[in-house]
Amino acid sequence: MAVTDRVRAGVLFDLYGPLLTDHQQDVWQLYYLEDWSLAEIGAAKSVSRAAIHDVLDRTLGILEEFESHLGLLDQWQTRRKRLRELVRLAGLLPAHCENAKTICAYVNEWADEEGLGDV
Repeated sequence: MAVTDRVRAGVLFDLYGPLLTDHQQDVWQLYYLEDWSLAEIGAAKSVSRAAIHDVLDRTLGILEEFESHLGLLDQWQTRRKRLRELVRLAGLLPAHCENAKTICAYVNEWADEEGLGDV
């Protein structure tokens, strides 16, 4: 799995992880967040390495299916793009513009509320 794929998978888990079973969440967290090997997880769960691999594959498929139906990641990316553009445009307002500071403050506050303060 490429780095960008791992990042996408991580974001999908952040968005949809609570919809998974406890077992799926646990295996996912051990593998992706705790950096356990398939063999280590298999030993801890008393199943084979292949079984853990299957759980991870099925879980990723479920996360992708949630995204295809709900589109939260796509919506988040669209909001992020729009906020980035608003921040850029707000920064172009002339300093003497009466509302420039207020507009910039509102845009930055909105970005922070959306968890997008790094735009």
